[in-house]
Amino acid sequence: MKKCCLIILSVILQWAQMAVAAPLCTSQPIECTIMPIDRNTISPELIPLAFENAVLSENWSGYVAADNLAHPTTGSVTAVYGCWVVPILHPSTVTSYSACWVGIDGFSNSTVQQIGTAQIWDGSSQQNNAWFEMYPGQAYYLLGFPVNPLDLISGSVEYTGDGIFVMTIENITHGVYFTVPTSYTQSTSALRNCAEWVMEAPYYNGVLPLANFENAAFSSCTATINGVTAPISNIYWQCESINMVTTSGTLKAVASSLNGSDLDFTVTWEHE
Repeated sequence: MKKCCLIILSVILQWAQMAVAAPLCTSQPIECTIMPIDRNTISPELIPLAFENAVLSENWSGYVAADNLAHPTTGSVTAVYGCWVVPILHPSTVTSYSACWVGIDGFSNSTVQQIGTAQIWDGSSQQNNAWFEMYPGQAYYLLGFPVNPLDLISGSVEYTGDGIFVMTIENITHGVYFTVPTSYTQSTSALRNCAEWVMEAPYYNGVLPLANFENAAFSSCTATINGVTAPISNIYWQCESINMVTTSGTLKAVASSLNGSDLDFTVTWEHE
């Protein structure tokens, strides 16, 4: 079974490399119900533990890019794009959580504009949802948007000016997409100084147990920084991988090296 899943993932990853983050011309818009998520005390910000050879965090694993990671330029990031395969969760003895997303901000500031999928093991089965958030504003589920294990998802966050962000999520497998109405995606406080591609352990009165997703494959990851659209790693800006650890330093999730095109990587689960 594991070998079969690896073959399926390999095929999907090849497909993902050919996919673009914006809605494909063959995809159709879908109607969704926007439902608030009760996340009054949940923060999607990076909880940093160290900044040495790699960035360590209590709740993020993936990649970050900025024109200068130590001193990023306000207003430099105008878009982030990426694809991921919805992971299959392994059973857990407790309710456990994971979220795949792309977004702007959060690495070095207190705002995040993000869209993605949530994968939760509820004690007996895997539950999946699409969601978006303009932190510190309200987070929302997109009810009616299809999300299933091994679906290929594309997400994008684009800043169009006047405090307006355009967020789109596409299920490439099912050929549908949804663009969040801009009445939900306005911010005058967003600094727009970094871009991220992340597997997250959500936070609610503390970091929640990380669902065993085994591997989360991200692909076709690009950003637009200072007017240049390019892969995660390139000559125009800086990037760094992020590994998730417990407060005692035990690895929870590890981001792989970027592939040869600097577009793709995999986050591997290590510990709850």
